Amino acid sequence: MTALWYDFKRRRRDPKSPVCRFRDTIPDECARQDKALDSLRMAVRSIRPNGKMHNHQSKVSAALPALEKELLFHLPALMEAQTFGQLHALIGALKTPGIGPMTVYDVAVRFGAWRGLSPKYIYVHAGTAAGLKALGIKPQGGRISMGKLPVVLQTKDADTVEDFLCTYRLAFERLP
Repeated sequence: MTALWYDFKRRRRDPKSPVCRFRDTIPDECARQDKALDSLRMAVRSIRPNGKMHNHQSKVSAALPALEKELLFHLPALMEAQTFGQLHALIGALKTPGIGPMTVYDVAVRFGAWRGLSPKYIYVHAGTAAGLKALGIKPQGGRISMGKLPVVLQTKDADTVEDFLCTYRLAFERLP
């Protein structure tokens, strides 16, 4: 597990690596926005700096305008969230038809970056669920404590570990 973590970290820094190329840089862009309105729009629209939509949202692109409208209407409530968990729960409660757990998480991370809020737990969606399952971890509910993960991951940034669990889920199946 430690070797896989270090491999992931190395590949995340290598611009030629798919791990680096597919990393979601939209939170960084959202954090640089001057206004909450602009940050939230960017978070929902999921457009990377290269002008292409992030692959996580490409299958739900038709549902994103309705989500954007709903979240913009509730922007004052989103601004009141004091923790990432509160922000994530509110976005989940406001999600519109066609929006699933992956988009809820991504929008929360992106807008949370502007708000200075980051996850402290692993939020379960398709990719993390597959990674956790491959590690023999059965999540109960929509999130899992960092303490339930292998020791090497417990003190790491939760969002980075979320990316690791998704990216390396097939590699975990090969672990003894």
